[in-house]
Amino acid sequence: MDGSIGVPVVRRDGAAKTSGTALYAADFPHADTAYAALTTSTVTRGRIIRIDTTEAEAVPGVQMVLTHHSLNETLGEETFVMKGGHMQSSFMPLTSDEVHYAGQIVALVVADTQEAAEEASRKVSVDYAAQHASASIEDADRVEEPMDDKSIDVGDAEAAFDRAPVKVDATYLTPAQHHNPIELYGATAVWQDGKLLVNAPSQWVVGNQAGLAAIFGLPMDDIRVESPYLGGGFGAKATILPHTVLVAMAARRLGRPVKLVVPRETGFTVSSFRPATRSRVRLAAEQDGTIVAVMHDEAAQSAVIDHVAFPATGVTARMYASPNIRMRESTIATDVNTPGFQRAPAEAPGFFGFESAVDELAVALGMDPIELRIKNEPVCDPVKGLPWSSRSLVPCFRRGAELFGWNRRTPEVGSMTTPDGMLLGWGCASATYPSAMCPSSARVKLSADGTCVVSCAAHDLGTGAYTVLGQVAADVLGVPDELVRVHLGDSTLPSGPVAGGSVTTGSAGSAVHMAALAVRERLLKAAAGGGDPASFTLAGGHVIGPDSHGRPVAEVLASVTGGMIEETADWKPGSMSGDQMRMGLAGGMAFAGPTTETHASYSFGAQFAEVRVDPLLRTVRVSRMVGVFACGRIINPRTARSNLMGGMIWGASFALLEETKVDRPRARFANTDLAGYHFSTNADIGEVVVETVDEVDTVVNAIGAKAVGEIGIVGMPAAIANAIYHATGVRVRKTPILVEDLLG
Repeated sequence: MDGSIGVPVVRRDGAAKTSGTALYAADFPHADTAYAALTTSTVTRGRIIRIDTTEAEAVPGVQMVLTHHSLNETLGEETFVMKGGHMQSSFMPLTSDEVHYAGQIVALVVADTQEAAEEASRKVSVDYAAQHASASIEDADRVEEPMDDKSIDVGDAEAAFDRAPVKVDATYLTPAQHHNPIELYGATAVWQDGKLLVNAPSQWVVGNQAGLAAIFGLPMDDIRVESPYLGGGFGAKATILPHTVLVAMAARRLGRPVKLVVPRETGFTVSSFRPATRSRVRLAAEQDGTIVAVMHDEAAQSAVIDHVAFPATGVTARMYASPNIRMRESTIATDVNTPGFQRAPAEAPGFFGFESAVDELAVALGMDPIELRIKNEPVCDPVKGLPWSSRSLVPCFRRGAELFGWNRRTPEVGSMTTPDGMLLGWGCASATYPSAMCPSSARVKLSADGTCVVSCAAHDLGTGAYTVLGQVAADVLGVPDELVRVHLGDSTLPSGPVAGGSVTTGSAGSAVHMAALAVRERLLKAAAGGGDPASFTLAGGHVIGPDSHGRPVAEVLASVTGGMIEETADWKPGSMSGDQMRMGLAGGMAFAGPTTETHASYSFGAQFAEVRVDPLLRTVRVSRMVGVFACGRIINPRTARSNLMGGMIWGASFALLEETKVDRPRARFANTDLAGYHFSTNADIGEVVVETVDEVDTVVNAIGAKAVGEIGIVGMPAAIANAIYHATGVRVRKTPILVEDLLG
């Protein structure tokens, strides 16, 4: 079948996953494997004053118990990813007697069987000197720390706000939320001849390789990280988790492979999470709807051990044309494990408040919320005045309104009902996500048997990278899809980017495109002999010459030494320096954009929600969602649609269900299991309609692809909140929106 760009090719990894033959990190077999289990802290903050491993070591089959007393190893310098390293946190458990958060690792047990390791982990006895702790941004003893370098000031927003006749000033809250991928966290470490192999679920094998090399003082070539498939990551598997280091240390000491699979409950604290936020949004407009002031002050939860923030205001500042913009960011340190990336880490919580406030402004103006947004559409980046590489938000709203039937909406609160008496609410919101890019390498090999092999140490999170990267090569070389092979997720392959920030298709895809063009050039040159290669072309598996007669590609390749052509390419974004590219290809975090010296590059979308609210019970059902997105060139409509739909469903979950509850007196997360941590299932979701608009972007990268992976979640929580207001007249300014929020 045709595997070129724009064709809805079926996922290349689908058969392996549905048949059970795909190997996830914990599936790799290693002879003589020992098994690990964790003991975690029962207090939130303090010190370990006594730890006794006697009973644990007496369990039959136990080989080792690591604590802060027995670790006794000097590790190489590595730090938190947001400080230029590769770790999930700058704090490494077992390196001191300090306890910084509930659920912190205080011991690692290794035994011959999983059962023995788990039994022994429960018999590690620990006494603590506990100290006062707080895990909530609402606790009064927590002070906001401003992030002055994230401030944005255009014009005089305060003065414009004061003068304006119509204004909104409201505060919105989002809670902490946790990743719950189907595939649990874990790691297997194998040492052989001084070299380390790690099988761990990873979104960044090259970054993990670089970080582990620094920690263990080894050349990068002596470390191999292998993660060909992921059972969900969402950002949590982008960095090196501390338990991976501890498992590797245990394996080296023991002289045999060690495997750890982290239980679901423990996964809430050995990895990262989406931090809670508080946003104050102030918008002001003239009576005709012209926005004259935009202000967004966001305070986000951080950790005492790591000052980290994922600022949303740099994105919300770019949504609407206003001569006066004021954005402020701050953090609130709490006694929790270090927060981290989670699908649209800044944008999803930031847009809930911001796009809810835009809806409130439309209500105050008596104006249709779509027309308010369109009226204030910026012709260029409102912050820096840069032209957009492309921006098709207005076509998204026009098409979305048509699909949704927005013209049938009556604006009065509670004015729409269903035949069975449910209150019907319709809401909308804008969405955006920055189209940043990373450097990437890729190798493409075309063989005489017609097969095309693509290799890159990038990742398929489950969103289609195996498929779309193969399509990029097939498009250049004219190879049918069934003859394309793609290898990903192994640090021995050419360096690929982190699977985060929606960069994989644009970055790794551009490298594949570059390598495939080099293969094509050599193929045409071979076909031309001493003639002009420019007069030859590829079509239908044949090389067509100027006389219009074709020769099979296999025949041309038979004349090439080795019977195949292979090329490796290093690609970088145009605005990136050579030094940055080399740093990125060596496992460093190197992003270019979304704003450069010449352009601002973002994906955009319009999202619509229909809710049905029981007038007595006040239960909410999301009966319809529509999303229309402009994400540059769509390489595969099937995988893009699935990706965007998944984000929209997660957005519904964000709006109505997801919350990591904090036991404030004990300063710890309370609902650390899938029974208490609620998220959307099939029964919660009605019809979901997804479309993309055609968009040509010749600026963003070599193949014109912009961010797809994360934008789907961004606007949906606000669209649902706005629909609930339309149905009930109750403006809920926090998530999740619960029955009790609507009873007043």
